[in-house]
Amino acid sequence: MDTFAALPAVPDQPESPQGWGPRFRMPLYRPGTRVRHAGSWETVSHVALRRHDLSVYLVGRNEPVDPLHIELEPTVFTTLRASTAQ
Repeated sequence: MDTFAALPAVPDQPESPQGWGPRFRMPLYRPGTRVRHAGSWETVSHVALRRHDLSVYLVGRNEPVDPLHIELEPTVFTTLRASTAQ
């Protein structure tokens, strides 16, 4: 009797959770990034995460800016593992 015939086939790629795909887009705030805020171009100074709240600081401003008020083209990320050349 062949025991391997009873095992289900394993897909090559693991199945992604619902709503996930091979790529996703999200804004990437990092120092030096140019963003639009209140109709003018500004530069990100630094970013802070406190109590699950993201704060973006712009160059020349003492107070943080809510990321929802900043325009920035999202960066494309991949969820697939890249093979390494050997």
